[in-house]
Amino acid sequence: MLRLAAFVLVLLALSGAPAAATPVLVPQAPRSIPLSPSGQASPAALELLGGSVLQELNRARAARGLLPLRSARSLAVSARRHSAQMGRRGFFAHESADGTPFWQRIERFYVDDGFRSWEVGENIFWQSPAGLAAISVVRSWLASPGHRANILSGSWREVGVGAVSLPSAPGVYRGSPVTIVTVDFGERRR
Repeated sequence: MLRLAAFVLVLLALSGAPAAATPVLVPQAPRSIPLSPSGQASPAALELLGGSVLQELNRARAARGLLPLRSARSLAVSARRHSAQMGRRGFFAHESADGTPFWQRIERFYVDDGFRSWEVGENIFWQSPAGLAAISVVRSWLASPGHRANILSGSWREVGVGAVSLPSAPGVYRGSPVTIVTVDFGERRR
């Protein structure tokens, strides 16, 4: 079973400092992420999955003449923490467990201070980890109008990917093994 959701928000900012963004080169990913006997992906496999998702996002963008997204550490931290919270607390939503809107959560990491404009968006996805591959995550998003709009937006310049894997997750995951992927998109202008 897989689930996905997308959101986008545009805000005007008042002041702040830039965060570093660097291009990321990743090796070609395996067809699916390797799992331990408990059904959980290793940290190295999750890192490879995240890099491969970014590679697939940029491949889809390049096919449509769009600039590649640069990896932003602050967005990756936000995305990873949200994926982990959803898995631990057993929910699947852009809002945090306490009801905080996604853009406020992202803003704690991807500060809007000092920028004339600040814009963020988010795609989320979950699936039983068996057979999960970056290309299937991105293809699922491309088949959904809201997710597709986020991926193919000419506004985005930076992205953070956060993937987590749990051998048993509560709530909406019904105690099953799960891999959750969050992608936070961002763009800030001075």
